[in-house]
Amino acid sequence: MSVPGHSGIEVTGRVIPAALEAFGEFTILAGQMLMANGVGRPDKSGFIRVDTEAWYPLDGYLKTYKEIEQQLGTRMVRKLGVAKARYALFPPTLVDITTAMQAMDVSFHMNHRQHGRLMFDAVTGVMLEGIGHYHCHQTSGQRRIVMRCDSAYPCAFDEGILEATARRFVPTAMLEHDTPSTCRNKGSTACTYAITW
Repeated sequence: MSVPGHSGIEVTGRVIPAALEAFGEFTILAGQMLMANGVGRPDKSGFIRVDTEAWYPLDGYLKTYKEIEQQLGTRMVRKLGVAKARYALFPPTLVDITTAMQAMDVSFHMNHRQHGRLMFDAVTGVMLEGIGHYHCHQTSGQRRIVMRCDSAYPCAFDEGILEATARRFVPTAMLEHDTPSTCRNKGSTACTYAITW
C-alpha cells in the first residue's frame, strides 16, 4: 500500500497519545517510528514527547501506519483505530449509533487541517477535500448501517475506529468488511463495512 502525498494536511496532536497507548509493550518502538516520520520530538530520555495542541504532518503519520502494518501486522493498525475513537473530536450531536455513524465524516475532517484551516468548519459547514470520506448509508427499519470509506487511512484502521465508535452507543455492535474482494488492500479505491446490532 503506497502512501499518497498530502502536502499541507496535518492531523491534530490530541489523537497521537491514542496511538502510543494502543502499542502497549511496543510504545518505545511506536514513538521512534513516529519521530522518524516527523511526528513528535524526543524528551531528555529519548522518549517521544507529543504536544496535544499541535498539528503534525499527515504524510508522516500515514507513513508510520504503513510501517506498523509491515512490522507488526494489521491487528495492531486496527488497535490504533480503536484507541483513536476514544480521543478524536466528535460533533456534540451524537445521541445513538446512527447519528455517530452519520457524523464520522464530519468528525474525520474536524481532526485534520489543510494549510492551517480546519478541514470542517462547524460554523459555515464547509468541508475541504483531500483526505477521503466516510459515507454512511442506512436502510430504514434495519439495524444495519453500511459505511463506504475511501479515507487516507488503512483499511484495518477504519475497521477499528468504526467499530469502536459504534460500540460507544451499542456495546454489542459488530463490524464486518461487507465486500472483502473489493478492499483498498487489493487495489480498490474504497472499502465497505456493514455495522449491525
